Amino acid sequence: MYYGPVGSGKRENLRLIHQSIPPEQRLNLASGDPERQIAFRLARPGGEEWQVLVQAVDTGSEQHRVAGMNPQPPFDGVVFVVHSGASQLDQSLTSQECLKGYLDSWGQDLIGIPAVIQYNRREEDQVLAVDRLENLLNPWGLLSFPAASKRGEGVRETLKAILGLTVNHLNQRIQEGTATAPLQVEVAVDPPSVAEEGLALDYGPPLPGTEVSDQEYARGEEIFDELRPPVVVPVTIPRRLLNTGGAVRILLEVTVED
Repeated sequence: MYYGPVGSGKRENLRLIHQSIPPEQRLNLASGDPERQIAFRLARPGGEEWQVLVQAVDTGSEQHRVAGMNPQPPFDGVVFVVHSGASQLDQSLTSQECLKGYLDSWGQDLIGIPAVIQYNRREEDQVLAVDRLENLLNPWGLLSFPAASKRGEGVRETLKAILGLTVNHLNQRIQEGTATAPLQVEVAVDPPSVAEEGLALDYGPPLPGTEVSDQEYARGEEIFDELRPPVVVPVTIPRRLLNTGGAVRILLEVTVED
């Protein structure tokens, strides 16, 4: 969930994310505003595949949980999108209080869920310094990223961070047996063929005006490649070998076995 005040750049984030996702990984939603919510498939190691729904929610339009509603929150991770303008500071502080109240209605808080802050609109005049925004809006020490979504800056980093945190958090809950059944993404489909019937997905053409160039496709591939967990090779080096008083050149020879 990308949450923040109107004008903070949530729509631009979603539009750029949609453009960077390879067409074959996109999902067409059955309903809703395509600039407010997008969906795509995320491949995980071991052949696992997740459906990811990204929604932009304006401050004041969130739906608080009330008696009788599903106890499962309609989000797994949150990006709090802040307008960096000095004149927007009061609006940002109010939006954060609204977000805290919204999470509290679902029994959640910014410490207990995957959460990232994006300081957007950095390309505009009279913006507050990031350190100042951190002091005012990030007492928890959450991951945060400066961004200028109109220029595409910081969008990729924010997406990678929230996806990585959310996937790791959900995997941990699944292992602990505390995760509930995930929400299903409703997608628009044509009458399915026999081969597609089990998936019920429509990999239709991209939305008008969002055709992907070769450069954007490569950038989207890079996003998903970097989300895959790294291969960690532990190496132990005696400290005495590093106490030479200058630069040390270390060569690592790796043999890959089938």
